[in-house]
Amino acid sequence: MQPKSGRRGGSSMLLLVLLATSCLLGSAKPSRGRPRTVRSVLLASDLAGRTEPEECKLSGHKDLHLLSPATACCYGKIVKNTSCCMDQQIAPGVTRKTLQRKGMHWNCTEENCWDTVQGPRGRDSFWLPEGATCSTPRTLYTHGGSWMYGSPDTDSYAQLGSRLAKVTGTVVMLTDYPLVPAGNYSSILQWAIDALQWLSLNGPFEGCDEEHGAKRVPLFVGGDSSGGGTTMSLVLTLAKRPQLLGQKLAGAFFFSPWTNLMCNTPEYYSNAFSKIQGSGKFQDDSKLTMYTGDILFQEVTPENADAFNGNAVDYLGGDFELQTDPIASPFFAQPADFAGSLPPLYFAVGASESILGDSVRVAQHAAQGGCDVILEVYHGMWHVFPMYSEGCGLGEPLWAGAYAINQTGLFVRHIHEQGRLPYKLKVEGPNGGPPESSILAKFWQPSVSKVPFFRYLYDPNVRHFSKVGELLPNRDATYSYKDIMKDLAKQSPWIVLPSLTGAAVTIFVMGFCLGGLTEFGGERAVRRFAHGGGWCTGFAGGRVGWKFSAAGQYSLHYKGLITIY
Repeated sequence: MQPKSGRRGGSSMLLLVLLATSCLLGSAKPSRGRPRTVRSVLLASDLAGRTEPEECKLSGHKDLHLLSPATACCYGKIVKNTSCCMDQQIAPGVTRKTLQRKGMHWNCTEENCWDTVQGPRGRDSFWLPEGATCSTPRTLYTHGGSWMYGSPDTDSYAQLGSRLAKVTGTVVMLTDYPLVPAGNYSSILQWAIDALQWLSLNGPFEGCDEEHGAKRVPLFVGGDSSGGGTTMSLVLTLAKRPQLLGQKLAGAFFFSPWTNLMCNTPEYYSNAFSKIQGSGKFQDDSKLTMYTGDILFQEVTPENADAFNGNAVDYLGGDFELQTDPIASPFFAQPADFAGSLPPLYFAVGASESILGDSVRVAQHAAQGGCDVILEVYHGMWHVFPMYSEGCGLGEPLWAGAYAINQTGLFVRHIHEQGRLPYKLKVEGPNGGPPESSILAKFWQPSVSKVPFFRYLYDPNVRHFSKVGELLPNRDATYSYKDIMKDLAKQSPWIVLPSLTGAAVTIFVMGFCLGGLTEFGGERAVRRFAHGGGWCTGFAGGRVGWKFSAAGQYSLHYKGLITIY
């Protein structure tokens, strides 16, 4: 039987080992550097799914990398929830009115409508800038939503309408057109024509038609996504049938318009959503992840294109031939289709969109046909990004979204105040004069063709670029054992449980071994001490023992190979 004193010695040693290990973990501090909460650029997966605005706040505002904090916040949230994060605030200084035009109503039921707003529909919304009168220019805006969803008062279209009214200084009218399958290409386009005819004759107040009589105020049209496609169809229809309106449109603007109903532009492949998982990890053991491509439409290329295509066919009422019709599917309009009385055009589109080419191709053909065109492509932006201008709850604006809205205001105001675009290009041949002899000659119609005023825009809040390795989060001096436990609690149970179990087993085995070794050796040492030292067979069959010399020194021997004094 072992002496009781020896067992107490082993238990004490095990307790000391456990306490020492806990202290080491509690006092451990990672290397200093950038704050640990930073998840710059696309490496922002830990921001995803958080709903509180403060959880998107990044501490690296003065040392930004690759993307701005607002963009990184939006990426993280939208990847997890593609329906989240659109603007919530109504622009100050504008007022809202609604109107039910005679005969312009329809019912959204479970049988003919998939939108969440059921019941009687068709009421128009008007957003009036401060000081609006009957002479104030007017804008007809057609909302997006795949022609199947949305209304003037849902999906942040009220917020967008109010912002457009403020920056453009125009009365903005949003129509509640019949959604697919209650409506289709023909009925939705006709709804837009009727609304524009009404807007040209009636203002935001009663009596505007009598006050102006035959005098017409400037008219603009705009739209986003599917609504942008319908708006372009409207522009092309009026170019071929100008008698429908009786006046030329002053201008048209588009946010990420969907114009290719064949859904086969190259960006369906080159801008396909991709989640890149690195082999490394952050210092808090979260995975190193990057997102690229179209974060709103995350299916692989065939599934994404097929979904768009099916949606387009439903919109066209099952008529496959209309998928390449230049009016219904403006991507297939040729430069000659844009000749005539088309107004100046403004496009704002994200560089990461699946339908980037829907804007670029149309802008190029429109300019080649003689239109004045401004095309702005925003780096890293997703579909209809101007509707996220508030920054996805971060508390600071998304620069690209706010800038595109302001550029729209500049475009509209400059036209109705100065009578021309804020800027445009002049193209000359290699020897001056028309470019008939240049490389453009084969695409060029003398004294008619133009090129778009094109800009590829980067967020100026990103001050410099850096290596990916520098994006790893670092810990500050206040990072403690409690912080480690908090971070560990966020990990998957399949990671946490094996890690904790392995650590506990390791600590237990180490304590057991050291305690047993000490207990055995201590007991033998006491015995040998009385006889002047000696050897014993130690733990695990080794030769372990204590010796006491005449000089009063202890020495530990293991298999006769190591001596420690």
